[in-house]
Formats: sequence, structure tokens, C-alpha cells
Amino acid sequence: MIWTMKWNHQHSSYNSPTLCFYLIYLILVLSGTPSSGTFTVSGPLVQPIRAWVGEDVQLSCHLSPKMDARGMTVKWVRGPLVVHLYRMGQEMEEVQAPAFQGRTKMLREDMAEGKVTVIVHQVKLSDTGQYTCYFQTGTIYNETSFDLHVSELPTGHFTVIGPAQVIQAKQGEDAMLSCHLSPKMDARKMIVKCFRDQTLVHGYCNEDEVEETQDPEFQGRTEMLKNDMAEGKLILSIHQVQVSDAGQYICHFWSHNYSSDAHFELQVAESIPTSEETLHKKIIFVLPAVFIGSLFVIYIFHQIQLQRAREDIIPQCPAQGRGRRSRRDPLAPPGEVQLSHKSPESSIRS
Repeated sequence: MIWTMKWNHQHSSYNSPTLCFYLIYLILVLSGTPSSGTFTVSGPLVQPIRAWVGEDVQLSCHLSPKMDARGMTVKWVRGPLVVHLYRMGQEMEEVQAPAFQGRTKMLREDMAEGKVTVIVHQVKLSDTGQYTCYFQTGTIYNETSFDLHVSELPTGHFTVIGPAQVIQAKQGEDAMLSCHLSPKMDARKMIVKCFRDQTLVHGYCNEDEVEETQDPEFQGRTEMLKNDMAEGKLILSIHQVQVSDAGQYICHFWSHNYSSDAHFELQVAESIPTSEETLHKKIIFVLPAVFIGSLFVIYIFHQIQLQRAREDIIPQCPAQGRGRRSRRDPLAPPGEVQLSHKSPESSIRS
């Protein structure tokens, strides 16, 4: 049997209402569905990420090519659990999984270049798993996934614990950056280095200060307090901090073939110059004194004018005769005494 197909040239089929509605439906569905493209998302350079229980872990992702991600939706998930969500310039803590609430922090300093980092504090064994970093702008999205392995701390190993809060200092003051080991152990034979981003702030190696690789910006301005290093605690003092010293710091410990670090932030507030501050104090103390003095001078002047006015309006004259007062011409000179005027009748009687 031979099957034949006949092409039906019915132009009306292309103009049918059903086809039009179908095309409109496809357009609406496709326009409302996010599509991948225009950028790619890359995860950490070293994968999988490995950490010990109690450490802080950084989950970093960046866009390629570089672009501003501040207006995008950025989300980290582990399976069905929301680790962290950023949307419309705000961090949406209310949608976080309870296991991660209060344990994550988002670093947004480099979002304008498409780089975002979430820190998970004090990781647990239950944090092990595959994490996905998801970016979306409008209907365009992309994502990347990576693994995190959390292990129990072996005997003799340690974690580095930094400040729990952001360190705040004023320009010109000394900033104290402290770190300690958990559990307590002698750190005097270890290698300790403090960094600000990729800049070496201070180095310590087996009880010796390391200055040859210290960044010139910090040379002569740092001091390591080693009184408690036998218990694994050290304090780095930065003298006369500048606004440029602000940023993310890393305190790194090395012991034989094991190492650990802690991350924390230093904020430096710009202070008013001494000359301006002194001028402000002078103005604060001098202005009230000048105002009060001016009021006092005005009061004295007013009293003098009032007294003179009274003397001109009510002149006083010396008494004459028996209790009789003479009439005095207000225009007569002060030393001239005016005789009392008698009527003609009183003269005749006398």
C-alpha cells in the first residue's frame, strides 16, 4: 500500500484564533521563566572546601564577566535549606533555615564587581554537604555548586578564634587585634602572621619578629604582645591607626603541618583635627561668656540712663523758711538759688 500526503493550502488555518492564543501563551510563559545566559557564576578556586569543627568558612562566588551584582538576587542553599538570601539590597534573615540563623555574614564590599562572600561561623559536622550559589537579575539567572567537608578536630590540632565583634577605633588611636587558640596550647614555637587582605601586617616565627616582608605601610607601627602566647593568646597592636587601615584582617597560625586562621574586621572612624577640635572647644566656652558679659553691660547702661532720666524729671531743691519749699526754675544753674515769689498782698501785710 502506498501512502500519499497531500498538502492543504488553507490560509485560514494560519489565521485561526486558536493559533494566535497559543502563540501568545508561549510568549508569556517564556518571558516569565528565568533563563540562563549573559553571565556565568564561579565558585571557590579550591574545591572541595575543607574545614574543622568550630572554624569559620568562607563561601565565595563571582560573576564572569565582572558586573554589578548589588541589584541582583543572590542566594546560597544547601539542598532545600536556605543558607543566606540577599534581595533588593537587603539580607532576608527571616527565610534562613534555623540551622544557619545567626551564623552567617555576607561580605558586600566587592558586589559592584560581581563578587560575593558568605561566612559561616563555627561550622558543624552537620554543615557538610553540597552548596549552591545562585544569582538572578530579572529573568536571567545562573548558579554554581561546590562541596564543603567538615571534620572533627584531631588531637593536637586547634582552631583560631578572633574577636566576636567588629573592632572599632578612631584615627590616631592604637587598635588592639587579639586572637587565641582553642583548645589552649603553647604558640611560642608556631608561625603567626596577620594580614589585611593580601598585605602582611605583622609576622612572628619561632619567637622572632618577621619584619623583612612586612608591608611598608605598617612598618614601625605594629607591636605583638606575647605575654600570653604560652596559652595560645596573642594581641597585635597597631599604633596610630589610619582610615586606610580599615578592612578585613586574617590571623593565621602554622604548627608543623597544620594551620588555621580567623577572620575579623577593623573599622576606623575619621577624627577631627586637633586644631579644629581646640577651636570648637574655645567657641563653646567663649560664646556663652561673651553673651553673659554683653547682657551685664547692657543692664548697667540701662540703669545709668534710667537714673539720669529720673534726675531730670524730678529735680530736688533745698528747703527755705519754715518748712516751705522754694520754687526752682528747672533751667537755672545748679548753684543759683531762686528766691521765692510773694504775692503783692503778702507784701502789703508785712
